[in-house]
Amino acid sequence: MRSLRPLAVWIACSALVALPACGGDAEDSDQAAAAATPGFDPDLVVEQAAGPNVAARTGRIDGRVTFTLEGVPGYEEFSAGVSGPFRFRKDASLPDYDVEIGARDYGVRLTSVGGRSFVSLGTTGYPLPPAVRRRLARSAAKGRNGLTRTLEQFGIAPWRWETDRVAAGTGRLDGVAVRHVTTGANVVRILRDANTLLGFMRSLGLTRAVGLPDEIGPAARRVIVGSVTSFAGESWVGVQDKVLRRSGFRMTFVVPRDKQAAVGAITRGTVVGRVDVTQVGRRQRIAAPATIGPFADFAVGLDALGDAQDARSR
Repeated sequence: MRSLRPLAVWIACSALVALPACGGDAEDSDQAAAAATPGFDPDLVVEQAAGPNVAARTGRIDGRVTFTLEGVPGYEEFSAGVSGPFRFRKDASLPDYDVEIGARDYGVRLTSVGGRSFVSLGTTGYPLPPAVRRRLARSAAKGRNGLTRTLEQFGIAPWRWETDRVAAGTGRLDGVAVRHVTTGANVVRILRDANTLLGFMRSLGLTRAVGLPDEIGPAARRVIVGSVTSFAGESWVGVQDKVLRRSGFRMTFVVPRDKQAAVGAITRGTVVGRVDVTQVGRRQRIAAPATIGPFADFAVGLDALGDAQDARSR
């Protein structure tokens, strides 16, 4: 069976792009201090951020998750990230976007523009197979604004994960008036949505190429849910435009000795993540890759990488 050691990477990577519902650290933010009396409904704030909103039609996502794990040589501390611009055109099946998604030394660029989608390695882009694009479009249709449609296509919908929302005050972030909400999270729902991301990666052959599991199975999900010792999240949403501006979380877990085999020998860990949504409402320049190659060439390259991963895991 393929190693499950990178499993925690993609669980938290899902949380990374979807931090709007999970929360972040604002110690280094610009004037993000909370007011003494919040005076707002945190559930309504999150509902508005996830709902129809023309102000969320364009922007840029920049997020990173840092992992500190024990019990897994070579994975003691590393990062995963997602970054890039997005824009939503009315009645488009997918938003336009140009994002880089990566973990450790592996990464690809995903571009969707003018009704076409590409996955890129280096400077060459490869058109997504129609079935893969349809998969993304079905998921994106669940979103209700440009930002949430961009996240939903990867199964990232933090508004489904939140628990125990608390109004924590108001302040300013990058010159914008924001409301601050702290939250917990339903880890079961996070893991279910993580499988949507893994399913997309599997459809491209990426899971085998980088040594990731094809899915987080029921047994592993039960172990992870039962191992979480703490989860604290917070997010900041614009007062006027109702758009998520920053979010982050900190999660710790300890895996019982008799359950460690189900999660690739991980014994304990800490995951810290943050995402910023900037350039909200600004025009975003998104273009198709300058060099286009056949998807078959992309698949051949991934097969070779997958063969190397399989050889190392034997």
